[in-house]
Amino acid sequence: MPVSTVPSASRRHPLRWFAVGLVALAMLLGGCLTPTGQPPAPRVYASMAARAEAQVAVLDQVWSQIDRRFYDPAFNGADWATARERYREAAAGAASEEELYDVLNEMLEELGDAHTVALTPLESWEDQQAQRAFVGVNIERIEGQWIVVELRPGGAAAEAGIQPGWIVVARDGEPLSEAGVTFNNEPGQTYTWTFRDLENRERDVALTARTLPDWMPPAEWHAKEGWVYLRFDEFEPDYQNWLRTRLRANRKAPGIVLDLRQNAGGAVSSLERVITDFFPKRVAYGAFVSRKGRRDEERSAWLGGVGYEGALVVLIGPGSASSAEILAHVFKHYDRAVLVGRPTAGVVVASQFFRLRDGGELQIGTYDYESMDGTRLEGNGVAPDIEVERTLADVRAGRDPDLDAAVDWLRATVRPAARETTRH
Repeated sequence: MPVSTVPSASRRHPLRWFAVGLVALAMLLGGCLTPTGQPPAPRVYASMAARAEAQVAVLDQVWSQIDRRFYDPAFNGADWATARERYREAAAGAASEEELYDVLNEMLEELGDAHTVALTPLESWEDQQAQRAFVGVNIERIEGQWIVVELRPGGAAAEAGIQPGWIVVARDGEPLSEAGVTFNNEPGQTYTWTFRDLENRERDVALTARTLPDWMPPAEWHAKEGWVYLRFDEFEPDYQNWLRTRLRANRKAPGIVLDLRQNAGGAVSSLERVITDFFPKRVAYGAFVSRKGRRDEERSAWLGGVGYEGALVVLIGPGSASSAEILAHVFKHYDRAVLVGRPTAGVVVASQFFRLRDGGELQIGTYDYESMDGTRLEGNGVAPDIEVERTLADVRAGRDPDLDAAVDWLRATVRPAARETTRH
């Protein structure tokens, strides 16, 4: 079954479970992705009446697909039976493609499912290229504020001198919502962001969106004690192959810190291979449950795993979602790793994509996930074994308390065992 999620800073889903071979992460090699073909041109209508008719037809298609395929026949308590009529007038009167999809996504939000979202034709095209328009700031909710926690390579924010620890106040004059943020960037479009800098001075900074790869590059570094830090942000073949290569190269490392704090999920086939890399044999990892209640028991991949047996610490947080949450749950269930950080996002259902008549796409949560102990991760997430508070002061000082806690655990757990082995 496919597993995926929607990142908090975009309504678009960056992963495509049925096209796992399409993503070519050239950024791992220091390059960038080159789109194939041209982005779709905006549709032209003969009249306002023709536009209204076409847009209502898209609304009808979205409503019907959800009515047939959404994983919960009770629609998570939403009044889905009346939704089509309640949103029909707004869909007919939308003045642009973007406005239409705002209406569609407002309707879909009633389902309360992060895996169910409508993508415009342009967003769908960008999705297939594994890249999109960014201004280059990654933000996180800390101490009740949106904080810049890292900058994307090649983005306008880094060039403008924005730093981790700046507080995000507004975008184009609109304050950022406490519950979540949705940014629809257009390549070449300039947006005015309002920040409070490290001296708490308010600044307006004009940032122009650029087309960049979807995900941050993976990362690896080695501690003097021999432990290895590995970060990857997506369950897709190129990332998964990178992780496997690095695990093989560091098979004898006494401990590994696996950073999933910005991993928003991805293809279940890659998840199954990653699980195999940390276990000596195949293991069960839960079940996917269909709308009709059919349970599909799932297991990790058959062959080819590294089977790394050293100590393992996994960093998790609210940016860990979907497949990343399943992996964390599996590690916890089998007592394979210690989890450090904060609870995960709690967005764990399987989803599929369906083409819409105007060239857009509809992502639908089609299967629920049942954990190894029979509970739902959806809405609940995975709790860490060692909970760590991350503060604004930590970000501004360049401290990583999660990593510090992981290192403390390794020092307390791994080194004494290593010395004892040496004496024998």
